[in-house]
Amino acid sequence: MKEFSCEKLGHKCSVVLKAPTEERLADMASLHLREAHGVTSLSPQDVAKIKNLFINRTAPDAAAVVDSIFEKYNCNGEPECTRRYIAEAEMILNNSRTARQRELKAA
Repeated sequence: MKEFSCEKLGHKCSVVLKAPTEERLADMASLHLREAHGVTSLSPQDVAKIKNLFINRTAPDAAAVVDSIFEKYNCNGEPECTRRYIAEAEMILNNSRTARQRELKAA
């Protein structure tokens, strides 16, 4: 999974984009820059600069995030906490903002 933070380009912007491939992420970044920041064209040097800011997220990164979720909920084996933890962890690991929203809201 590739990740791009718009803030790293110097914009006061909290948008973080994620995509499975560098090409898809470059497309998403250029679209975001056009729509949110009015960037109408990118030179090959600009594209290369943007691609250099991409982060390649690995399984250990995901595991660290899941561990932080576990700490956030301070789960002690309670069923409600466990459902929230699993739902949020699955959202991160599946790169989805909508996975199991019912479980998050119900818990």
